[in-house]
Amino acid sequence: MHGSRKRRIEKTLPRDDVPRALAEVVARAGEGLLVIDGEAVELADCASFKISIRHSGASSQLKVTLRYPEAPGVLGGDSPVKDSPEEAASGGLPRYKGLKKRMKSTFRAIRDALLAGAAPDAGVAASFVADSRLMTRYPGKGDAYYAIYDAEVDRFEQALAAGDVAALTASAAALDRLKKECHSRHA
Repeated sequence: MHGSRKRRIEKTLPRDDVPRALAEVVARAGEGLLVIDGEAVELADCASFKISIRHSGASSQLKVTLRYPEAPGVLGGDSPVKDSPEEAASGGLPRYKGLKKRMKSTFRAIRDALLAGAAPDAGVAASFVADSRLMTRYPGKGDAYYAIYDAEVDRFEQALAAGDVAALTASAAALDRLKKECHSRHA
């Protein structure tokens, strides 16, 4: 998953203990917890998790991989932001590549909410709007599209304030089209 951070927990155990260990791991999943080696791991902020078992002779390797969104405070992650001030580009702007990765992640969350027929999380949408405003300040990265993109971001923001899911969906589709057009010429 692009734009995420992982937590991996591995445990080697006798092959015969795998069924018991698996049962322990998922016993409290209904409560939003995985239990690994007696440690309860909350799934509330987890975007996805995977449990795998690899057998090797008489022993087995149990591996649990949890994925969390990367942007702190926006999508629930608590990792440091990669575009810290010391990594800023000229003009005090964050690194363009990091900004685009963050925008991809937040736009995916917006699109997923809209596909489910719901308004996107307000924090995620606000982050996307703020990043969109920043993105159009980078010279030479698609300047010809900036005015029309900014106007569509305005429409998106108005639809968000009104709670109009249909208008948000239309605006998100327009933003996606503009992105694809711009990227086909400038990426």
